[in-house]
Amino acid sequence: MDIVGGHGSGRSTFLNALRLRLEDKDWTVVTIRGVASLRQHPLGALHLAGIGGENRKLGNLQETGAALQQILKGKRAVLFLDDWDDLDESSWGVTESTRRATGVPVVLTRLQGLRARHTPSGLRASTIESSQVIDMTPLRFEDMERALVDHLNAPIESSTLSHIYGKTGGNIGLAVNLVDATIRDGQLGPRRGKLVALKDLWSSSLRGVLEGYLEDLDDNTRDALEIIAITGSATLSTVRKLVDWETLELLEQRALVTFIQNGQSHLVTVIPPMLVEFFRHEPLNARRVRLTELIRERLGKIASDESIVLDRPFSHEPASERDAVFVGLLHERERALRIVTATEWESAPVPSNAIRYIEALSQTMTPATKAVANRVFAETDRTAEGAFERAMFASLQARWLAYADQDLEAALQCSAKYREELGVFGRILDAAEIEIEYSLGRLPDDFSERLEVTEDLPESVKIKLLQVQLFVLCGTARFDDAQRVYAELETLTTPSNPARMLNGLSFLGKGDFTAALELFTHGLDEATSYLEVEGVRLFGSGVMITRVYTGDTIGLDGLVESVLAAGHPTPFPAGNQLALLSVGALSAIRSGHIATGEQRIADIELLTSADGPLPGQSRSWAHAQLLVFNGQPVEAADLLWSAAENLWERRALFAALSGFLTAVELDPTNERIREARSYLAQVEGTLVFDSQLQYYEAFLAVDLTGMLEAAEVFLSSGRLGTAIRAFQHVSNVAREDGNSDVAKAASDKLMELRELYGHERFDVARIAAGAVSLTEREREVARLAAVGRSNQEIATRLVLSIRTVETHMHRIMQKLDVNSRQEIRANLVDVL
Repeated sequence: MDIVGGHGSGRSTFLNALRLRLEDKDWTVVTIRGVASLRQHPLGALHLAGIGGENRKLGNLQETGAALQQILKGKRAVLFLDDWDDLDESSWGVTESTRRATGVPVVLTRLQGLRARHTPSGLRASTIESSQVIDMTPLRFEDMERALVDHLNAPIESSTLSHIYGKTGGNIGLAVNLVDATIRDGQLGPRRGKLVALKDLWSSSLRGVLEGYLEDLDDNTRDALEIIAITGSATLSTVRKLVDWETLELLEQRALVTFIQNGQSHLVTVIPPMLVEFFRHEPLNARRVRLTELIRERLGKIASDESIVLDRPFSHEPASERDAVFVGLLHERERALRIVTATEWESAPVPSNAIRYIEALSQTMTPATKAVANRVFAETDRTAEGAFERAMFASLQARWLAYADQDLEAALQCSAKYREELGVFGRILDAAEIEIEYSLGRLPDDFSERLEVTEDLPESVKIKLLQVQLFVLCGTARFDDAQRVYAELETLTTPSNPARMLNGLSFLGKGDFTAALELFTHGLDEATSYLEVEGVRLFGSGVMITRVYTGDTIGLDGLVESVLAAGHPTPFPAGNQLALLSVGALSAIRSGHIATGEQRIADIELLTSADGPLPGQSRSWAHAQLLVFNGQPVEAADLLWSAAENLWERRALFAALSGFLTAVELDPTNERIREARSYLAQVEGTLVFDSQLQYYEAFLAVDLTGMLEAAEVFLSSGRLGTAIRAFQHVSNVAREDGNSDVAKAASDKLMELRELYGHERFDVARIAAGAVSLTEREREVARLAAVGRSNQEIATRLVLSIRTVETHMHRIMQKLDVNSRQEIRANLVDVL
């Protein structure tokens, strides 16, 4: 078995964990480590491990081989070779001979990116034998968070963790070295109970670690890698003017560069991204000047080679590696955008430049960026440029005061201060005020008059008014009107990402989940391709919310991680920050990752903004899921209902109806259904809510035909998980009541769905199924209890106290609704 990974990927740590696991099962494990400085010493690795060499200074092949075979003579024996690439040829020859003679299994670790070979130094062999390979791929964002928190025994602030993840490319070894070095040097330190980046995360002590990636590169290849690092994330056509194909292929083979789709082209970027930092901090000025002059000399002289490679197949790296590289690229793009827009504003502090600069700053919300933004607002020349630019600048300042500073009164005062002097363009500030008031409070009664679009208005003003109309119409559940406004907006301009997001939500509200998911997924793919962090967050939250509605939450954690890895969500656009964290917490809790869910809930509690008027923009989502997980569905329903009533008072009807119906789903009583129906009667065209309420009305009345009809509506609208759950329930109840016709109709539908979607898994109970989701530790305890282990045996096996095991057992039985250990076994197939 080959364990393959790059420097710092955790190969040796994995091997050591495997050794401990095998030794715990009474295996004999012999570990031999390759040492680069001993490559020229025959049998050096084996003798250093205490095998052979007793009778003379160096021993001989026969004696050493016999000694190794004697140690490995048992049936439960295994040979571990750590850092196989550094093993001397004689030690490898003896171990390989022993393996062939005795059949003892061999597990070795080797570096990724080196050409396949039969011996450490590349000597030819006459036979080739296959082996199993374990690739030590980069960690996922959430896995790295857990590993670093365990290593540091302290939580890490979200945006800081995102930067660590982006810099290291998901490489846990690099990440550990980075946090240890920056804590030691004072760049990473505690603030409010979390570790926060106090300065740029770089330390000169990391140079030795990163030099390991560059070993064995000749001068030409190292120059090429540094040239790519200097140019940043450049297009392939640009890189091809600077680096020949052979060298580029060698760098890709050594896993030092990767290719990322970006629109219709490809970007070439250095991995791990920290190597770029390494080159930037290298104290060799003459070398940097030489390479920079070389770049200037070569650029522009060769025709673009983009067309050559567009048809070339690019391999798809693992999702965690894509995420890590993508996060690095996002941070690099944000950094470049901040530099460019800052330069533009410093040279000409006019409103249009200020808007671009502040929008760039708003993608990474820190005290430092807030301070810079406030300086830009104070020092921009408001008399320069036309009324439209001045109105947009005043609108941005009002929104900044509202969302970044959470000062609604100051935001409205700012808008009123500049409205009169802007003439007809002051209507842009009317739109800004309505958006702010609805996002943070109650929708004003006079919103229709203040958002009215008349023919005499400039087109730019119409666009801003229509955008806020779209927001209000979605929030008030007027979905047909929202789609009409979006169509009108399309005739005037290319809709912005927030407008496209609202259009998707209008389809969601009308019950067309398939169309909504297609719109959100397309937007997410497009934003990812063009490295637009705002679009990634917006459309990512749209996909998440839709999948929660449809019951397709299996595997949602991966999407949540990808979006949150881009950095802690910012307050722009309003409400999206809360939606991302809420769905992220809900997803983590449903997957049994309670600590992660609770951490995201803690992040939510740090927000001072009010719940938003759109689905998902409510603290109650995450808190309710935690209550359900702990076996308190009625309390969860009460919490959701109370939050929904508050939203209804603010005229946030879409979000309120979502809360009411989810509360009914958790605790379907006649009283809740009656009240929900009275609320629903006040809103037109809400098929998604009507069909759900119809189902629970039929559920309480044991009206199997009504339930079957509602299930068909779920299916036709794209709510597959919800439909499957409904058909399952109808089938079971009809069979118990002896209604064979309805039971057959429901069973046939289930059979049809299994044939169509047999390869997919759905969360068939959405939020209500949380009570049967076990944590990872509870799953371990449940498995051992199911095979007859006592509490004392479980405690000894898992290194826990008896009291802790008893607590786990109590929670397991409560969640599975069982009364004995024997019943746990019957439930394991469904739950684990």
